[in-house]
Amino acid sequence: MHKHYDCKNSILAENPHSVRYFINFFKSKKKKIEVRPGAMQPEEVKKRINEIGKNKKVNIRRVEFDGTPEQEPISVKVVDIRDEYFTGSIINVERSLKQEQDDKLVYVKGGGGTLDFYYNDGDIMSIEEDIDEEIIQEHDTEELLQILDALDLNESILISYYDRTKGGVINGSGKLVAKDIEKKTFTAELNLVNDIELDKPKVVNLDLEKDTVLDIEVIL
Repeated sequence: MHKHYDCKNSILAENPHSVRYFINFFKSKKKKIEVRPGAMQPEEVKKRINEIGKNKKVNIRRVEFDGTPEQEPISVKVVDIRDEYFTGSIINVERSLKQEQDDKLVYVKGGGGTLDFYYNDGDIMSIEEDIDEEIIQEHDTEELLQILDALDLNESILISYYDRTKGGVINGSGKLVAKDIEKKTFTAELNLVNDIELDKPKVVNLDLEKDTVLDIEVIL
């Protein structure tokens, strides 16, 4: 009768230290989370972004390894929130305007695209909902309507309004081409938008009740 001999179990039984090594060898090692000085804890980042929610514009300020804050925050629109990270679409109004002018334009100074922000990266100092969301509540519809009423058609104007699609304030100059005081609407043809000279005029239809018009001025 042949005796079965388990070489592996025999060696491990005689060497308890080998037992621990053998077991630990197959255990997955978790990456140590290193939070940079001044940065939020991963669970704080996750909680904060879930409080703000998807489709909101936020400013994210990160810190360097030595705890020095980045000079400028990154403005993104939150497009996805996952268990380990969230994704933000980079907001660049000027880039968006230039791409509207030329469909073939791919590379524009200022960048674009999306970024994934992992909670465990430990480099996010703050996440704040963009201040534009607060500014847009300060406009006075009745005052703007009085200005609009006093304007003549084809008069040169400057307008400022918040574009929710682009996620930023648009400042344009051009002329007033139509207005309806009762409906509180007007149309402008803009040839300069956010310091970008347009190849062809941009027609903008705005409703003082529904759209966020911040200012209307006459160009003297």
